Amino acid sequence: MTVDGALRLRLSVADTGGGVDPAIRASLFEPFVTGRPDGTGLGLAIVREIAVAHRGEARLVEGAPETTFVLDLPWQPS
Repeated sequence: MTVDGALRLRLSVADTGGGVDPAIRASLFEPFVTGRPDGTGLGLAIVREIAVAHRGEARLVEGAPETTFVLDLPWQPS
């Protein structure tokens, strides 16, 4: 895919589980935010930081029929 003429790599991950708790949706990518009793709340925060470090983004797709996350990164074919 291209955005403004630049190639992008977009990975989507979807899941049909219980979804994201609406109470934490706005802060989902912040460190230590978790909806799981055994979770650390670091996974999505780390994913977002890695994406940003590579001039990309990680986000939750709003309104998708399944819980869907997207990782979007610049792409340069070798």
